[in-house]
Amino acid sequence: MRPWFGRLRRLRASGYATAIEVLALAIWVEAGLRVMTFSRLLERLKHRAPQVTVSGDEYQRLLRYVAIAYDLLPFPATCLRQSVVLYALLERRGVPSRVCFGVAKSGPALAAHAWVECDGVMRDSGHFHQLAPPVEELPHVVNEQLRFL
Repeated sequence: MRPWFGRLRRLRASGYATAIEVLALAIWVEAGLRVMTFSRLLERLKHRAPQVTVSGDEYQRLLRYVAIAYDLLPFPATCLRQSVVLYALLERRGVPSRVCFGVAKSGPALAAHAWVECDGVMRDSGHFHQLAPPVEELPHVVNEQLRFL
């Protein structure tokens, strides 16, 4: 039995609503990554809600919902997919956020990573260096290089 299964039964109605929202967004993001450019996908996920701030606890709670959703769904749980879903969740709640990409050289190979920055705070950056300005500032690069993942 999965460790989150017991918690699922103890969720409140708002928790179930968030779980359904995350599952639907993960499926939508998967389809969007396959049929549209990355910048268009991010634009479609952006909401013009009033800006608010989010606590670290709320961020971690949403991150757990995203991790559980990818545990349930048959899609690979890549940092890019999880970051895009988390970005959509934060945008829907009016939290200013952006998807960032980083790269680190590991011997002859490069390792890449995606994460979400919200309220000006870099979350889950690991040991990677920022590759470029935020995605919103590079539509021409994103359209050409990240069409299909």
